[in-house]
Amino acid sequence: MKRKVMKKGKIADIKEMLDRLKALRKEKNLGQEYIAEQLGIDSTTYIEKENGLIPMTIKEWLQISNIAEVKLLYFLKDNS
Repeated sequence: MKRKVMKKGKIADIKEMLDRLKALRKEKNLGQEYIAEQLGIDSTTYIEKENGLIPMTIKEWLQISNIAEVKLLYFLKDNS
């Protein structure tokens, strides 16, 4: 059985999502420590997640979208 390979389409890749998260966090003056606290994780762990070293869970993306008061789609849309 052949494995299907997704081609780059209309959904942002992880790097784009994380870049969008960093920009939004700075725009809204939300510190990494504050978001980590809201997520219930250590700030070091959050920083590693925001830098792509540890994957974010879907639940964390949902929580962050609520914290930043944006729809989850804000992180997922492809702006190209």
